[in-house]
Amino acid sequence: MRFTYGELVDRAKSEYPDRPVVQKAIAVSAGRRLDVVRMFTKERELPDLTALIINKGSGECGSGFTRHFDPVATRDLVFNFDWSAVTADFDGFVKSTETAVMPRKKIKESLALELMAAYFKKHKAGLPASVREHKDLIVELIMEGFSEEEAFSQACR
Repeated sequence: MRFTYGELVDRAKSEYPDRPVVQKAIAVSAGRRLDVVRMFTKERELPDLTALIINKGSGECGSGFTRHFDPVATRDLVFNFDWSAVTADFDGFVKSTETAVMPRKKIKESLALELMAAYFKKHKAGLPASVREHKDLIVELIMEGFSEEEAFSQACR
């Protein structure tokens, strides 16, 4: 079983309706949030559960995962692992990790538009033709503190 980033976010929202941070989540930034799950499983020498989350368009894990891991082999490890023996305090891990992770600096829309335009001009030749369809999402991601490169990459997946 695999879930798209969107399905993961929708499920989280339905299971945690009273958590504002979950309710504000968007699929395009879910990959970065999965880094906490990856850290948790790695620290405990467990199979990487993030291999179960795929990109809707490609049908596979994001490039941040596939660049370093074989998603098919990792999913095999996840499915063949005896999870019944695992007792782990994920909430405690998240709380202790939150203090170590610095929040992204929010950027005003006017600056985000300028940064997007400058990045577009510099990298236009290497960007897909469909990039213009994702302008609003790119601006939103830059405003959330993603670098221009990250915003364009995530929006154009």
